[in-house]
Amino acid sequence: MNYKTKLVFVALLPIILISIAAIFVLNIQYNRLSASQGAIVEKMYLDLKKNELQNYIQLAEGAIEPMYTSTLKTKRQAQRSATEVLRKMSYGQDNYFFVYDNKGTNIVNPRLTYFVGNNWLGLENSDGKHVIRDMIKIGQDGGGFYEHTWLKPSTGDYVDKLAYSTYFPKWDWMLGTGIYLDDVTEKVNIIQSEMQASIRETRFVLLLLSVGAIAITTVILAGLQLSEQRLADAKLKSLTARIVEIQEDERKRVSRELHDSISQLLVSARYGIENALSNTRRGSKVIKPINTSMKALDAAINEVRRISMDLRPSVLDDMGLAAALKGLGSDFAQHNLFDVKVEAQPVHNLLSDEAKTALYRVVQEALTNCAKHSAASLVTIKLSKTKTRVQLSIKDNGRGANYDERSNHVTSGLGLRNMQERIDSFNGQIKYADIKPNGFAVSVTIPIEKDAAKGSF
Repeated sequence: MNYKTKLVFVALLPIILISIAAIFVLNIQYNRLSASQGAIVEKMYLDLKKNELQNYIQLAEGAIEPMYTSTLKTKRQAQRSATEVLRKMSYGQDNYFFVYDNKGTNIVNPRLTYFVGNNWLGLENSDGKHVIRDMIKIGQDGGGFYEHTWLKPSTGDYVDKLAYSTYFPKWDWMLGTGIYLDDVTEKVNIIQSEMQASIRETRFVLLLLSVGAIAITTVILAGLQLSEQRLADAKLKSLTARIVEIQEDERKRVSRELHDSISQLLVSARYGIENALSNTRRGSKVIKPINTSMKALDAAINEVRRISMDLRPSVLDDMGLAAALKGLGSDFAQHNLFDVKVEAQPVHNLLSDEAKTALYRVVQEALTNCAKHSAASLVTIKLSKTKTRVQLSIKDNGRGANYDERSNHVTSGLGLRNMQERIDSFNGQIKYADIKPNGFAVSVTIPIEKDAAKGSF
């Protein structure tokens, strides 16, 4: 971190710390206030609901009181009349009265009609409560409130419900009703949302002041960093290009030395040994060692030529990129267990010699990776051109490679990173992709260089 960045950071740090502390304290106070206000509002609504339930129960008791105390009807007739009255006394969309006998058999339930006639004494809700048994017990003990989770008919969801039950001992009836509490939660949430909006306005004013200062300082800091980053990237790109250029020049020099010096010396030595062999008498004991030496010299000559070609193929300078790629593919196919299919259009003077070398090295690296890691049986290389760019595609049917699809960067492999750096030096793009079900693809695009040296192939 340079001096300017440190200075900006020191100026920015107090603002950030004060803003964070203020917002932190504000959030703590808001959470406390919100919790206390929410509890107060919830208790107030619950008290209202309880009063409402008691009124509804009193209304239902008054409605069936004449049947309950009647001496003109039999018990069954009076119960039947009371059942008809309670079945019709629903209020709201989901609220109703229900009746169970002391054994848990449902007698009245105008909403959940399939309950009627069945015994639900052992019914257990999602909270593990035996709702019917508990409410019968509460009614027998003089009546009271009971909170539980129950099915809401209009939505089909299980929500919290506040119920009240009472008991008619002469009939062994538990009469009850309940109100769903999801609207209470909704009202509490509305009040808390209004409080949050008020706190948010206060928080916004505080943030506005601090963010303004932070934003201005951040822009200054970002501008300085961006400028330095661009300068560093440009220097790094130039350095990479220079390193690649030096590397290629050195390879060209070593390749030329191998071809023109060591290779010629080995060939001369072979001719000398061959000449000595022709003058040796048939049946001589030295014939076999001479033949062995000639085979060793042939292997050495071929190895020197191979190394020379790997370092800098002369066909790339003499015949052009297309011919060099075809020769490279043929050479790899001969020495490895996979076929190489090359389709290459001549690029002529559309690219500089350095760009052509970079493409050649990409193909060379890709084929090397296939030979070492992919277990492929076929590699397809295609070189094509358009009016604005040269495109190179390398595909294999092997096991693929490790790379990040989101960033299009390889996650491992020095060779693939070298490919990336080479192409970046010429403002090109290189992409990697899996081929389903098997395989890996490398796609390279380099823009045509209008000022490329004329006469190059």
